Amino acid sequence: MLSIIVTHKTNTGYLTDCLESIAEQDYKDFETILVLDHTKDNLDALIEEYTDSINLKVFELEDKEGVSAARNFGMAKASGDFITFIDNDDYIMPETLSGMMELFNDETDMAYCEFKTTWFQKKAFNEAQAEEGEDEDDEVIEVDFEDVFDYKVEYFKKLEKESVLGAIYRKSLFTDNDITFNEEQKYFADAKVLMGLLDNAREIKTSHKGMYVKRSHNDKLNNPSLNQIEKEITMPFYFVAYDNAIKATENNKRLRNHMYVILAKFITKPYLRKLRDKKEEWGDVWEKEFFQELAKRSKDVDLKALKRKDFTRAEKKLIKVMGEGDFDKAYKQGLKVLARRKLVKMIINKRIRNKTFALYIFSKMKFKTNWIVFESFMGRNCSGQPKYIYQYLQKHYPGKYKCIWVVDRRGVKIPGKYKKCKRFGIRYFYYMNRSKYWIINMRQPLSVPKRDDTIILSTWHGTPLKRLVFDMDDVHSATPQYKNIVYRQTREWDYLLSDNPFSTEKFQSCFLFDKEKILEAGYPANDPLYAEDKEEYAAKIKKKLGISEEKKVILYAPTWRDDNFFEAGQYGFDLDLDLNRLQKEFGDEYVVLLRLHYFVVEKMDLSKYGDFTVNGCDYDDITDLYLVSDILMTDYSSVFFDYANLERPILFFTYDIDKYRDVLRGFYLDMEEDLPGPLLLTNDDVVDAIKNIDQIKEKYKDRYKEFYDRFCCIDDGNAAKRVVEAVFENKENA
Repeated sequence: MLSIIVTHKTNTGYLTDCLESIAEQDYKDFETILVLDHTKDNLDALIEEYTDSINLKVFELEDKEGVSAARNFGMAKASGDFITFIDNDDYIMPETLSGMMELFNDETDMAYCEFKTTWFQKKAFNEAQAEEGEDEDDEVIEVDFEDVFDYKVEYFKKLEKESVLGAIYRKSLFTDNDITFNEEQKYFADAKVLMGLLDNAREIKTSHKGMYVKRSHNDKLNNPSLNQIEKEITMPFYFVAYDNAIKATENNKRLRNHMYVILAKFITKPYLRKLRDKKEEWGDVWEKEFFQELAKRSKDVDLKALKRKDFTRAEKKLIKVMGEGDFDKAYKQGLKVLARRKLVKMIINKRIRNKTFALYIFSKMKFKTNWIVFESFMGRNCSGQPKYIYQYLQKHYPGKYKCIWVVDRRGVKIPGKYKKCKRFGIRYFYYMNRSKYWIINMRQPLSVPKRDDTIILSTWHGTPLKRLVFDMDDVHSATPQYKNIVYRQTREWDYLLSDNPFSTEKFQSCFLFDKEKILEAGYPANDPLYAEDKEEYAAKIKKKLGISEEKKVILYAPTWRDDNFFEAGQYGFDLDLDLNRLQKEFGDEYVVLLRLHYFVVEKMDLSKYGDFTVNGCDYDDITDLYLVSDILMTDYSSVFFDYANLERPILFFTYDIDKYRDVLRGFYLDMEEDLPGPLLLTNDDVVDAIKNIDQIKEKYKDRYKEFYDRFCCIDDGNAAKRVVEAVFENKENA
C-alpha cells in the first residue's frame, strides 16, 4: 500500500485542489495521511467530503510545528510500504500514482514523474503554460528526464529547489538509513533528505505517466512562497541546511559537487546583489555575519566542480577569495564580477544599455518641471485618458508644457506640438528621467525608477468589472511575482483617476491604494461622448472606416482570456461569435466592427466576410468606435461602462461565463442582476437579441437608468478640465 502524506497549516482553497487530485487517481491502493500543523482553518466539511474517496486519516501536531515535523509525524503514522509527499498547495494528474507504482520491483527504492511549476489552479492548468522559473535566478536548462541526477538535482541550482516531491519512495529507504527531516529546519529541509535518499537508493526509475504540479504563489504580501520570503529571515536556516546536505553527500562526490555549485551560485547572484544594493537595515548583517558564514563554507568548495559553462573566471575567483575571509578583497572582486556582467548585458541587450545610461547619466541631469510624458497602453497608440488630457492642455495651455508621446507604432497621428519616442529606446529613458509628469493608463515599468520630484498620474483604463490584483485569489495571466510587482508600481502613483464612486472603492482594495490619492473626476476619454457635434464627428469616422451611411454598426469588443496566452502581455483569442451566420441574418442591415483587446496579438482574417466586417483592432481610439456604433456587444470587458454614456443598447456574449467567473477572474458585479443588457450564452441568443433589439431596449430601460446613474454619474464632458486643474494647477505640484 502507498501512504500519501499531506501537511496543512493554511490555504484551504489550495488544499481542496490537492485532495481532489488525489481522489481522481486511477490507482486506489493508498491511504491519505493529513497532518494538521496548528491550522486555524475550518476543515470539517472538506474532511467529510474526502474521507471515504481518498481513505483519509487526519492527525494533529501538538507539541511540535513546521512542515518537517509534520512530515516525520506522517511517516510514523504511515501503514504503507511506500510513501509519497504532496504539499497542500500542489496537485497531481490522474495517472501520476499508478505510473510510478507500476515500476517498483524488489530492487526499486524510488520512482519519479514529470515535475512542473505553475501558478494555475487545477481547473485552469495548461501544461504548455507551466513555468520552471519564478525569479531572475531560476535557470531553465535542458535536462535528461531519464537521468535522476540531471532531472531531480540539477534542474535548478538553488537550495530551495531541491525537493522530495514528485516521487514515490520505498518506506524502508528512510527507516533503514535513518533519514528524517530536520525538525529545527523551518526552511530548506528537503535538501539534506533528498541527498540522503539519492545516495542510498538502490534502483531509481522514471515514470512517463502523470505529473506533479508545484503551485507557485502570487501574493508575496499575504501568502508568500519560500522564494518570496526575505532572505534575511531565511539565511540562518540556509546555512544549517547546506551543512546537513554536505554531510549527507560525503560519500557521493557528484552530489557533493552539486552542493558546491549551489553555494557558488548563491554567492555570485543573490549575495552580490545584496552587497550592491546595501540596504541600511540589513547592510551590516550581509557584510559581517552572513559574509563570515559564507566565507567559512566557501573555503571547502572544490573549484574544479564549478564548470566553465556555469561560472566565469571572475566568479570562480570570487569564490576563492571568499574562502580567504577578507571582506574588502571579496567585495572588490564582487564589483568586478558585477561590472563584467553588466558590460556583457549591455553589449547583447539594447534595453539594458539604455537603462544603464539612464541610471548613470540621465538621472543626474537637470529636472524639467514643464515636461510631460504621455503613454497609452504601453506605447501602442495615442488614445484613452492620456490623449484627452493632452488635447485639453494643448488647447487651454498652449506653449506652457513640453509634451512627449511614447509611441511604438509608425503612422500614429497625434495632433498638436509634441516630441515622440519609442518605449525603452534611448530617448524614452532620457525623457522619462527628466520629465516632472508621467501620464499613463497602464503600469509604469520598474526599469525606469521614479525621481523624487516626479509626479505620476495613473489614469487607468476603465471601471473594473473583473476582479483585479489583490482582489483575486489567483492570477492566471501573469507570473507568480505579479502581485508583488503591481504593489511596487502602484506605491509610486501620486494620483489614480477614478470614473465613479464604485471604482474609487474597488481601487482601494485591488491596488491596496490610499483613498486620499484617488482622483474621482470622471474619464477624459468619455468627454467626446457628450460633445455637441458628436453626430457630425461620428459621420466622418464612419466614412473613414469605409462603412456605408445606410448601415447600422454592431461593435464587438471582447476581452482577453487569462489562460490563453503566449507570454505576459501577449494573448491569443478564439472567436466564438459565428460571423457567417450573422452575415446571412443581418448582412443587409448591419456591419460588425471587431475590436479585440490590445493584449491579443493574433491577427483575425476577416477578408471572407467582405464589407460585412470591419477590423477596428488597429484603430487608435476606441472612443471614436463608440460614436459610430448602434449596438455594443462585449463579454467581460470594461468598455460597456464607457459606452453606457451614450445610452445605446448593450449585449453581453458570455458563452464561457462559468469558467471566467469561477476559475479565471470573478466579478465585482452580479452579472445577472446588475448589467444593463442580457447575457447571451449561444449564437442563437445573439441572433435573437439583434432581431429583437427594440424589445430589449424597452425591457432593460429601468436597469439601464440605474446603471447609468451609478457608473456614469460624473462624466459630463468636462473630466479633462477637472483632472488638469487638480494635477497641474495644484500649487504643491508647481
